[in-house]
Amino acid sequence: MARPMTFAIAHRVAIRAPQSHLVEVETILTGNLPDELVLFMPVWSPGSYLIREYARHVEGLTAESPARTTKVRKNAWRLDTMGGDKAIVRYRVYANELTVRTSHVDETHAFLVGAGIFLGVEGYLDASLRVDIEAPAGWRIATSLETVHDGVRSFGLQAPVQIAPEHVRSFVLQAPVQIAPEHVRSFGLQAPDFDTLVDSPIELGTHREERFVVLGVPHRYSIWPADGVPERRIPKLLEDTATILEKEASLFGGALPYDSYELLLHVAPRARGGLEHAASAALIATPASFGSRSGYLEVLSLVAHEAFHAWNVKRIRPAGLTPYRYGEECYTRLLWWFEGATSYYDWRVLALAGICTVDEYLEHLAGEIAYLDATPGRLVHALEETSFDAWIKLYRPDENSINSTVSYYRKGEVVCALLDLEIRARSHGRAGLDAVLAHLWREYGVRRRPVPEDAMQSVFERASGVALGDLFDAWIRSPGEVDPTTALAHVGLGLERSSHAEAPPCSLGMRVRNEAGRVLVASVMRDAAAARAGIAPGDELLGVGGMRVENANLDAVLRGRTQDEAVDLVLSREGRILTRRANLDAARADVVKLVARRDASPAARAAFQAWLGAQHPVWGLALP
Repeated sequence: MARPMTFAIAHRVAIRAPQSHLVEVETILTGNLPDELVLFMPVWSPGSYLIREYARHVEGLTAESPARTTKVRKNAWRLDTMGGDKAIVRYRVYANELTVRTSHVDETHAFLVGAGIFLGVEGYLDASLRVDIEAPAGWRIATSLETVHDGVRSFGLQAPVQIAPEHVRSFVLQAPVQIAPEHVRSFGLQAPDFDTLVDSPIELGTHREERFVVLGVPHRYSIWPADGVPERRIPKLLEDTATILEKEASLFGGALPYDSYELLLHVAPRARGGLEHAASAALIATPASFGSRSGYLEVLSLVAHEAFHAWNVKRIRPAGLTPYRYGEECYTRLLWWFEGATSYYDWRVLALAGICTVDEYLEHLAGEIAYLDATPGRLVHALEETSFDAWIKLYRPDENSINSTVSYYRKGEVVCALLDLEIRARSHGRAGLDAVLAHLWREYGVRRRPVPEDAMQSVFERASGVALGDLFDAWIRSPGEVDPTTALAHVGLGLERSSHAEAPPCSLGMRVRNEAGRVLVASVMRDAAAARAGIAPGDELLGVGGMRVENANLDAVLRGRTQDEAVDLVLSREGRILTRRANLDAARADVVKLVARRDASPAARAAFQAWLGAQHPVWGLALP
């Protein structure tokens, strides 16, 4: 239970030397202060299920006298207020990691992730907060937090002047400081509680802004760097984003669940990803994404994914993540739904909205099925357990991950697609996964009730009116194969598996990588030829069958060989040269294609159109 609030909490943030990647922060408590408080930095950020230890980037945390701080945990400090009615705690945060989950500051911008910037006050997380930010005058701000002040601090002067410290937001108050007025801009923000503060990333800098309206609600893209998206792509990006949001809203009753929405898009060459928030999304895409049809569709699927989360996880929320506990892991077995179903809908929405073609959607879904085929971990790790183990598995991959686990995003997407098709078949077209979404929104999202951890099967069955226990047992509660053929047949599709056209007719069952000219074994599939021969991740592969492996191209040395043929592999392991003999496996059928059956019944063709909103081109025009 929250304690009665008798004091105010504010944070002051300064970006004084962005080239240093440092954020200077003051946490100010004023009012009737308890003698002792505990301030903490979250160890993770909601939506990204890994303990990230944000406190490791905190430097020089001290309290202004007479108050004192003592570190009591890896991420927490006891604040002794010494009977005063004001306490100020100062610290710096090093911010030089460009992801959607971490803060990044340089000469052009500052992306501030609340979980790694702001201290929380234990026992008072429901208290409202004020945030004041000082940044270079040429910078602008984008955030879903309410703005209460925005202006350049010029003081009407043309040259640097001496200003008494009590008149500026300064972190060094022992002496007057010099401030060039053209270099200072101040922003005032407020949040109703700590959850909202953490859930509202802040983009400051020289980004490009593009505003647009969807269903009467204002939206804004903030694109960094400002030229990150080619000029010719901007109108189409805005149009397609609006179409996506309209289609998603239609699945939940027709309205958007927020009053305004921020899309914070970073364009960087070595990153891709997104993180959802209640009224914003943090996105990263590569510049190359805007240079091809496939890359652009990937960007749009990312937008669709994070926007869909505004309903599915931010408002329809699992009990295991309610409330957020920022100092420890929050466990849920339902990420297969909250991430897997969201992954299913991100591409399906593109198809329903006519942004991607039916063939493009089916190619994507086939790729997800192919991923499952190539992941032995599907046979040992149940889907609901992959959700629970997100903290130690998905976000901490290693060379054995392929054998020990499977992605709840990707297997969850396939399972949700198949559940959709099975529900449609079992209910004779009366229901589908859309009915489950609508039920979850009405019963849990609108009412702000968390979804019980053990309720999902009953939710599905109430919403659809059909029994699904057999599918939940086989696909969600147990590890093992997920055979898509029956479900796909309901909509007139067949599944074809084959090897890549250029692949050799045999396989070692391992993956290699090129590292500074050395060919290293990255992973070995369990029970494959390489595993039986004793090959281990980390081995340097020097030769196969008397031939050197160039540029990590295993296919080149396997061409001309056949299944069951014995070959010698020469390795270097811990400085020793070893030889191992392997009996080659058959080539792996790693290409999956979903094909429209020409003999599909009219009922199957109608079901296909109901599923994706269009007829398959093989069958000709849409049904009446």
